[in-house]
Amino acid sequence: MRFGVVLNTQDPPRGKNIAKVYEEAFREAETAEKHGFELAVVGEHHNSPDGYLPSALTFCAAIAARTSKMIVASDVMQLPVWHPLHVAEIGAVIDNISRGRLILGVGLGQRDRSTFGIPEKGIGNRFDESVEIIRRAWADETFSFSGEHFEFDEVRVSPRPVQMNGPPIWIGALSRPGLLRAGRIGDGWPTDNLQRLGTIKEWAGIYRDSAAAHGRGSEVALARSAWVAQTQSEVEDKWWPCVKAFHEPYVRLGLFKDAGDVDPSAWSFEQCAFDRLIAGTPDVVIREIERYRAEVACETMILMFRHPHGPRHEDVLRCIELFGAEVIPHFK
Repeated sequence: MRFGVVLNTQDPPRGKNIAKVYEEAFREAETAEKHGFELAVVGEHHNSPDGYLPSALTFCAAIAARTSKMIVASDVMQLPVWHPLHVAEIGAVIDNISRGRLILGVGLGQRDRSTFGIPEKGIGNRFDESVEIIRRAWADETFSFSGEHFEFDEVRVSPRPVQMNGPPIWIGALSRPGLLRAGRIGDGWPTDNLQRLGTIKEWAGIYRDSAAAHGRGSEVALARSAWVAQTQSEVEDKWWPCVKAFHEPYVRLGLFKDAGDVDPSAWSFEQCAFDRLIAGTPDVVIREIERYRAEVACETMILMFRHPHGPRHEDVLRCIELFGAEVIPHFK
């Protein structure tokens, strides 16, 4: 199993120090590569006051230029607000910068796309067309396309990607229709890091069944908020308050799909940790990763150590080093 690190690109409340946050994210990616992590992952959001990264591919290019072996992945860029030919062009450039180390992760993203003049009606078909266009742009020297939302005649994307037929495309999904789509047209499904293990297991089954029904391979990239430390008190005192603050906007948006009648914002560490977090001393973290892998059969695990409210950059670097020294070797 391979491990990846999710890089924080938010600076609440108003993004005042976002350049510093970006530079720290680069250093965390470099440190992660040095200590055995195989992927660096960034998300994408738009119109956020805290500077939440609005251009995942730009950041992927910067990480690719600072690393030599690490895969760079968008998880996920909000595909409907981008023109698919632009995505194909930018992705091909990054694949060349990285010498074939890009994964393009895409999703429907936030519902309000009015800033970009994108209507909600027909958004699923627009997404499907965009993925098809990107694949064809990477695989064919020239191609034509005629659909509901896009139409081209004999277009060519240059440069050509390094990876044969282009980088893998992960499809983010948080619903049954999305999971079926991910299996039908995607190369992998990256989970979110909010839902409990049982929900992720159920969703992974829907995704894999869909992939098999359409003759496609499958990959589950399991995302979790995570921390490893020499003492449990460090986990609960230094890291947990940052995770709790990270959860709050997702609680307001209703993105905890399996919390039932319980308010997630009122959870204690003990209430949240089981089946939602991977955090503790190295032996605890190893045991939890083994449990998740046995239940979900995930091929990749992407871990979010740093959240918008912390911990501090220096603490994150030490956590990455400890994870690389005492956890990753157990799985090699």
